[in-house]
Amino acid sequence: MTTLRWRLGVLLAPLLLPLWLSSLLLLGAAPPEPAAPARMRVVFLDALATGSAFQRQFRGAMNAAAHDLDIELIHIEVAHWPGEILEQARQAVRGPGKPDYLIISIHRDIGARVLEVAEQAQVPVFVVNSGLALEERARFGGPREHFARWIGQMVPDDVGAGERLVRMLVDAAHARGRSSPEGPREGPVRLIAIEGQLGDTSAKQRRLGLRQAVSGVEDVELLQGVTAAWRREESRRKTFLLLRRYPELQAVWAANDDLALGAVQALEEAGRRPGEDVLVGGIDWTPEALEAVREGKLVTSLGGHFLEGAWALVLLYDHHRGRDFASERLDWRTALLPATRPSAAGYLEVLARPDWEAFDFRAFSKAANPRLKHYAFSLQALFAQRHGRMDPNGNP
Repeated sequence: MTTLRWRLGVLLAPLLLPLWLSSLLLLGAAPPEPAAPARMRVVFLDALATGSAFQRQFRGAMNAAAHDLDIELIHIEVAHWPGEILEQARQAVRGPGKPDYLIISIHRDIGARVLEVAEQAQVPVFVVNSGLALEERARFGGPREHFARWIGQMVPDDVGAGERLVRMLVDAAHARGRSSPEGPREGPVRLIAIEGQLGDTSAKQRRLGLRQAVSGVEDVELLQGVTAAWRREESRRKTFLLLRRYPELQAVWAANDDLALGAVQALEEAGRRPGEDVLVGGIDWTPEALEAVREGKLVTSLGGHFLEGAWALVLLYDHHRGRDFASERLDWRTALLPATRPSAAGYLEVLARPDWEAFDFRAFSKAANPRLKHYAFSLQALFAQRHGRMDPNGNP
């Protein structure tokens, strides 16, 4: 008898289910909704310079994107020491509470070992800000090649930035010489370079761009390059010494804004006039550097890459919901844009006291906006949200 009842239930269930749902609707009860995906959990191993203006910008934009996308974002601050980075990576991907994704910035040639840790733990990794060293990249390739769990990266075009900074300093020196009452100087523009931490990929890439820009050209002479390990005081001290060695120098190439501001301080202490008789440029778009650009003490600061963490979260949000960004690309390169005296005030308006919560990072997600055909990670589109001028595709 029990078997007969069970068979009748199986046969009648498809007929009775619509009647049951209809009765629920008549009684005012909504049909059950499909379960929402679990809240996404992301760990960011933050090896950016602790307490720096760049780190504050990077994390501020990233936190706002996580809020907009309802992502649980966990920052783990790590030093640049290889052993600590590796140990923190191991701890981050261990146990039942391991994240859905790991975001890392690679320093001190430790990248391949961190990627191996994540591979073994089967945690997808996205690389931002600083990638594999050239030697490691030649051996292991790019995302989804040797390491299947390394699903993508977004890093600055540091080589291009190093080259562009040289050309902007040289062009500014030529322009100043042409307008000088004393007439143009003879010979190439004499330049010194204040470089970053030698073991960091970004420092090595920017240095490569510098060397490519001065190689085989006649209008610039690199007098000397020295490392200041991303420290402003070290840059101030070494620039002061180089000024005594090369009193004829005309330009200072600095691998980031802190180093550029240290060079400005040394020039002022030596009685020189930064922006007039010696031209200085940096990289990062820190508010203090942008103010120095606005005042004319720096020729330029190249930047915009502080948004890479926020854009990475948009890509991972979509990936988690079945919209794989591989349909467009795996290796994203951020072109660093120059802030010059005419444009610095506009960037300062946003970055001096940033209100990241005023921006809508969901607007850049394909999962949140199914009609969005292409990712448009445009700084201009983000800033324009404040004025309501365009959508993420750049349309009015």
